[in-house]
Amino acid sequence: MSMVIYISPSNQPHNRYAYGDTNEKEQMEILAGYIKRILDHEYLCTTRIATTSLSINPEGRPREAKSLNSDVYLALHSNAGGRGQASGAMAFYYPGDTKSKLLAENIVRELNEICPIRSNRSSPVLSGMAPFNGQGLAEVRNPVTYGMITVLAETDFHDNPQTAEWIVKNHESIARAYVAALVKSFDIKPKQLDMAELAKTAPEKLYKVQLGAFRNRANADFLLERLRRAGFDGYIKYE
Repeated sequence: MSMVIYISPSNQPHNRYAYGDTNEKEQMEILAGYIKRILDHEYLCTTRIATTSLSINPEGRPREAKSLNSDVYLALHSNAGGRGQASGAMAFYYPGDTKSKLLAENIVRELNEICPIRSNRSSPVLSGMAPFNGQGLAEVRNPVTYGMITVLAETDFHDNPQTAEWIVKNHESIARAYVAALVKSFDIKPKQLDMAELAKTAPEKLYKVQLGAFRNRANADFLLERLRRAGFDGYIKYE
């Protein structure tokens, strides 16, 4: 039975971005859609997105996630603070859960590797039960009561104009960073074509498949590296 991943995008429209006429709710819902499409099309797992009208209280999204037999509860957010100068991904895990902490670490690593604005966070991976005098963050605390692995991820800072612009303009590559973190943390297998069967019926002519077109070279490099990890050859052509 495949892993079920439940994605809970932020429901905070009042958190305005320092770049573009947008907000945290809008951006995280877009990002959740990208993550789901990549996982559904490329990996052997099941992905669900939260009903956005539901609250993050135990009877809201956490209960819905449990009803969908979810194994992982991933809360997607963007951050604020540092007077618009802070940068870098952060993630909050449930203490004592090694899988939760591993996912948090992998998310931070993957996001910071692709962001051109250097992180200035000294402690980017933190216990999600430390805030609010030990009461913890709701989307770390509540899903655990239903037995799920939970992480709350802060993609980067939306009150910093540079990192806000990066989030708005790089949904695809950011989503792929989240997917890479999930795949590494839980050893999720890719969907693969049966190349041996295809070879039996292949004509003498060779056909090439273009998998992407990017304005940003880093995004092209990221996709090529994913192909190579999956065992496929590929190359980048600049036109």
